[in-house]
Amino acid sequence: MRPQNITRVSGRKGERGNVLAYTVMSAFFLFLAVGLGVDLSHLYLAKTELQNAADAAALAGASALKDAVPERILNADTRATQILNANKYNFNNRTFTAAPLIEYSKNLADTANPYKTSATMSPTEKAQARFVRVTTPRVPINTFFAIPILGFSTGLTATATAGLSVPGNVNGCPAPLSAVACNPTSTTCNLCDPSDPLYPNCTSSKYWGVCPGANPNAPQPTQVNGPDDPDGNGFCDPKKEFCKGCTYNIRAGAQGGQGPAPGTFLALSCAGVGANAVREALAGLNDCPCQVDGNDTVETQTGELSGAIRQGLNVRFDQYGAGGLQYSTQIPPDTNIAQGSSSGQGNNQVWEGISWGQYQGTATPPVTAVPPTHPGVQNRRVLVIPLVNMDSIIDEGGHQMVTTRGMGGFFMRAQVSDGNGGDVQVEYISGDVIGVIGFDPNDTSVTNVVTPVLYR
Repeated sequence: MRPQNITRVSGRKGERGNVLAYTVMSAFFLFLAVGLGVDLSHLYLAKTELQNAADAAALAGASALKDAVPERILNADTRATQILNANKYNFNNRTFTAAPLIEYSKNLADTANPYKTSATMSPTEKAQARFVRVTTPRVPINTFFAIPILGFSTGLTATATAGLSVPGNVNGCPAPLSAVACNPTSTTCNLCDPSDPLYPNCTSSKYWGVCPGANPNAPQPTQVNGPDDPDGNGFCDPKKEFCKGCTYNIRAGAQGGQGPAPGTFLALSCAGVGANAVREALAGLNDCPCQVDGNDTVETQTGELSGAIRQGLNVRFDQYGAGGLQYSTQIPPDTNIAQGSSSGQGNNQVWEGISWGQYQGTATPPVTAVPPTHPGVQNRRVLVIPLVNMDSIIDEGGHQMVTTRGMGGFFMRAQVSDGNGGDVQVEYISGDVIGVIGFDPNDTSVTNVVTPVLYR
């Protein structure tokens, strides 16, 4: 009789090599799985880069929708295309074989107002457009391991929609003033002092922005075609326009009868006519009597009204009594009235001021907050002011109609002095103003201050 173990060994002779076959097949499928993962990761990264490019292009296009000019849609097309081509996709590739699809609409999602290209929009639709949708050209992304499943290449595209934010209505009512700067299209204008013998070719001016850095009046780098780059050259010139982070002396009224002065605050009649209307509108918190947006025609006030402007603004620094203004919950100071050191005395006392970063506690050197004696409200020192082109000002002392070109956010570095014509010392904070305005759905008042927002 044959031993039982010899029978079992004999029965397995036909199975020799199976383990090797299973190992090879397993290795092959593992190799395909890993390769498929590599291809899918490649596609995911390329899709992410395309989406980032679409997002940036949509935001750049939406920034032009704030422009109060007939060319706003043309500007939006240009900005979106430039930013799209400046972003990489598929590992530093920037060459699109076709132009992006850029479309506009009055509403974010409304079948009655579908998205249209600039070539198919009517003038009314161009004027009412608030949202821009950018679709990148479809680009082929090569695959290697996933060829049996995805083919030799897969076409990818990305779409992003951006538009103007909901207008704020909390602690950000437009002031019945105007900040005057050069027209962005002007090549000769600059913020010279009219009293300078070399005007308009000044070598220095108190109205030029003072910016951080070794040369305080030098052009400041900014995002190309961004909200603070009206010229589209990637720089903001503080000698002719408001640049983020730069400090400006903007007067409450003309000095010595001179005017119109570049950078002068011209009082607007949007809150009513006369000194009392301006004073109360500037001092108040929740009431928004000045309903002005970025493309309105508004009448200016007669006279300088520098006293009323100073009194209305200075309640933010816990200064009450002048002009009959008394503390109330509707006329509060700021929570921080720090102004730095001062020089001079009496009516001629002026303060060095603090920066927006120091106020927020993010800049060096730090500044110790100074609390008011009355309960304060944060960010009361932030002013939302309509911007007006300098070449539209004819006579500062009389009635005239001016057209606003947008809104600017300004931080009061110090209170307004009673001497020397009452210079208003501010820092331009640009789009940062949206962070301190907010929106209350139960409040019917609006500021009309908006910023580009990525929606989807």
